[in-house]
Amino acid sequence: MVYPRRRSDVRRGRLWVGLVLAILFAGPTAAGASEGETALRPLGVRQGVCVVLGLPKADQGGFVTDLVKASQLVVYFQSPHGDEVAAVRKSAEEAHLLGSRIFADRGAWDSLHLADNLADAILVAPAAHGAVSRDELLRVLHPQGRAVFSGRDGSAGAVIVKPFPQGIDDWSYPHHGPDNNPQSADRTARAPYMTQFLAEPKFCPSPAVTVAAGGRLFRACGHLAHQANQNAMLNTLLAVNAYNGTILWKRPLSEGFMVMRNTIIATPETLYLADDRSCKLLDAATGELRGEITSPDPAVDGTVWKWMALDKGILFALLGGEEFKAPVLRSDGTGLGSWPRANWPGFDYPEPRTAWAQGRTLVAIDVTTRKLLWRHREQDLVDGRAVCMAKGRIYFLSPERFLACLKADTGQVVWRTTDPELLKGIGPLFAKQPTWTGLSPFPYVKCNDKFLFFSGPRIPRVVAVSAADGRLLWRKEVPMSDGGSVHLLLRDDALYAVGESAPDAAYRIEYETGRVLSRFLGRRGCTIATGTVDSIFYRAPEGTVRFDLATASPKHIAPVRPPCYEGVIVADGLLHWGAWKCSCPLSLYGHVCLAPAGDFAKRSATGPARLEPGPGDVAKVQAFPVLPGDWPTYLGDNARSGVTQVFLPKRVARRWTYGLPRGVRPTAPIVAGGVVFFGDDRGVVHAVGADDGSVRWRAHTAGAIFFPPALWQGRLYAGSADGRVYCFEAATGRLLWRFRVAPAERWIPVYGKLMSTWPVAGGVVVADGVVYAAAGIAHYDGTYVYALDAASGQVKWCNDSSGRLSREVDCGISLQGNLYVADGELQFAGGSKYETARYDLKTGQCLNRPDHSVVSRFRTAFYPYYPEYGRYLSLAHTLPDGSALVYQASYDGSRHTALTLLAGAKPGTAGTGKPETRSPLAPGETAKRPAVWTDKSGRRYNALIVASGAILAAGHRGSGANEAASLTAIDIAKGATLWEIALPAAAVRAGAAVDHQGRIVVASENGQILAFAGE
Repeated sequence: MVYPRRRSDVRRGRLWVGLVLAILFAGPTAAGASEGETALRPLGVRQGVCVVLGLPKADQGGFVTDLVKASQLVVYFQSPHGDEVAAVRKSAEEAHLLGSRIFADRGAWDSLHLADNLADAILVAPAAHGAVSRDELLRVLHPQGRAVFSGRDGSAGAVIVKPFPQGIDDWSYPHHGPDNNPQSADRTARAPYMTQFLAEPKFCPSPAVTVAAGGRLFRACGHLAHQANQNAMLNTLLAVNAYNGTILWKRPLSEGFMVMRNTIIATPETLYLADDRSCKLLDAATGELRGEITSPDPAVDGTVWKWMALDKGILFALLGGEEFKAPVLRSDGTGLGSWPRANWPGFDYPEPRTAWAQGRTLVAIDVTTRKLLWRHREQDLVDGRAVCMAKGRIYFLSPERFLACLKADTGQVVWRTTDPELLKGIGPLFAKQPTWTGLSPFPYVKCNDKFLFFSGPRIPRVVAVSAADGRLLWRKEVPMSDGGSVHLLLRDDALYAVGESAPDAAYRIEYETGRVLSRFLGRRGCTIATGTVDSIFYRAPEGTVRFDLATASPKHIAPVRPPCYEGVIVADGLLHWGAWKCSCPLSLYGHVCLAPAGDFAKRSATGPARLEPGPGDVAKVQAFPVLPGDWPTYLGDNARSGVTQVFLPKRVARRWTYGLPRGVRPTAPIVAGGVVFFGDDRGVVHAVGADDGSVRWRAHTAGAIFFPPALWQGRLYAGSADGRVYCFEAATGRLLWRFRVAPAERWIPVYGKLMSTWPVAGGVVVADGVVYAAAGIAHYDGTYVYALDAASGQVKWCNDSSGRLSREVDCGISLQGNLYVADGELQFAGGSKYETARYDLKTGQCLNRPDHSVVSRFRTAFYPYYPEYGRYLSLAHTLPDGSALVYQASYDGSRHTALTLLAGAKPGTAGTGKPETRSPLAPGETAKRPAVWTDKSGRRYNALIVASGAILAAGHRGSGANEAASLTAIDIAKGATLWEIALPAAAVRAGAAVDHQGRIVVASENGQILAFAGE
């Protein structure tokens, strides 16, 4: 159902679309108020994403910091003036806000660097007034967001407010509307798509329901956590900004009440949330309780809300007695996800009287006066899963008893039938929840003004009933080979029934006759099918199927899958995938939002604007020595072998510690020429002396740095989440050049940070005078792979097509791993669709064979986005005598094998495993070769270096608060510990390095860089 916006909002939006209005109440800075506090008033927001264009005063570098300190805003600062950008970064860094809540980059004001419909507010400094157009401001603002023009005295001058556009739709009920038909009326959410944001929470307990209205999503999380990462959201209601993922407010839900039912309704002003005691009227903006509606006659009608709908200010509800309590299940599991159905008591509906959503009384209540308008009572239980409403009529079923219809305005019975053929046609429900159909609390009736359709997780058939009189029209059995159940969508052209798994298990059905018009690919499992104007979305064998209605063909959105409870939610012109709980073959987790890409034009791969030279002569670079045995790149070499010929010291002691601010995560270090280099997730590149830890130089990029820089002939290269590669003079830190690998300046929120839609998240590789870099998150945004001349930054080749390697299913490679060179190829983990992405080093041709299936096969927890899971490093290294050192950690760090030396291989013996494990470890997965020794310490390893005669291992015993980290040298021949020294925290992934003198550097998760040397 589409709820209209408030009339006042619509009129106001239309007036403001082309006007600039003066804010009369805002004047110069009030006495005692900071500049930031004063600026917040006309902005009208204190949380979300704010853009600041230039500084209100030239010498006011701390203005942005003041603004952030006075609020909960995340600020993106843009200016064409490098000195302003530097001043904002300096102030933000001193306040420990850089890279977490303040992001600053250089750029002209005529083109803002953020995605469409993203910002809550824009503050335009006087210098930018004439440089930024109204259209550009409106593009970046989300509906109801405002742009404020500040005066030269710091006062607020004028404002532009963005109206809600025409053609968008809400998702007001768990299944879109009271008709239970998950088909959106949104006219703007059309393919193709691009990432709008990735946001917390990353994981969610079950079950869950989501509704949306007025630019906000509301998610009610249930009572069952199957991994520890879901515990925090148990019985929690979240309100989220639908455009940028900001969590606006939270509140607890009634414990013991099973949330999966139609008892939550969203409007732009009010969220109606019912439980076992009342219907709460919550302010949609703040979450504050504005009132409650209770049962008119608790002693007779009961107090538990089973179903409800809202129309023209009248609340309709099914009420009943106490239910089986939904017991809270917490978990201490360390994995990323799981799906133990056996832990769901109550989902088999053992006792009808106390089963969820069963009631006897239907009521209509005026929400303004709280007056009861009518009441209808039944002797038999009405199943809340079989109640729906359309065109002023309420339809309800008492299984195997009757089917009836009421007039919504009066409560009068329109018709009531006990026709045995009809009731038999609908049939008895399955006795318990089948694993292949859907969750038993799903509604199993949908309607429009002409038809009722019964089908669902407990009815292995489709039954069509006349809405006019309750006559059975037709019945179609669903073969058990199709999963025994279909999920229905009522579209204008036909009834769509999405069955289970088989290539032809889904079909279009003629409404009047039940005749099958065409067939198409079925879904997997229980995920609800949802529809947009041009597509149907459901779970693929893994990932998401977008069934393209224009071509009648399936397209594959590989990195993410829709939750079983909700499917893909469509609202405000956007698509939302809710946080999920399974360890399916995916590469993106959390709240994933896609926006229509429209006519987004890919920029020229070789345009001159991409390469920006730094000051001075880029060809004249001060010499910087890299000696044999140094560690000039991630894991020591371009193959990422983690091997050195250097001998480790026989005994070590800590020489120095370099500390980053709390909460800042360093990359792994590299060390060469007596200097340690590393980056951090604020975007800072550090160079410190290897002998004493003194600062040699520091430099900034505009985005987070996730993997360490790389050295080549006096130059240091770093990839940044701002979408660029940076080249610095290694000896001094002078910027030589920077190159934008991203096809456009389009920043989005990614788990709390702002970054490019195409971050250079996998680091860089430098080989034979060429620097290789790749940018992107997901294949549907595009994946961009470049080879640049290492001295000049000029393009040697570009591959911008591998994100759509299969045109047939619109799917391809996603950048989900660090870059390396192997077998003469550039390689990285290619997302959930392609295990390894492969490119020819000379030409850039993608060497992967296109996969035209809609199957995702590989799990990923890519370290930049999921550092808590991707923190371990596997090892598979063969020694000269054929023996092999093996250590494997599963992709999410939940399972480990012991570090082991395997005896030399015999012909035909299985291999030793892969250094990058992307699946859960199965018993006996390691090679069937005798072990020379096995590490019995119980350590889990974050960093492993194979040195001459010894292994340098940074790891820990225990977990959580009991984690005890250490740095250890292990004798390769015998497996004995040569020495062990405690670390203050676990090392970051691959966070150890050794130089030619045997000095050891470790980067730890607490932000410390520690240096050790022989005693």
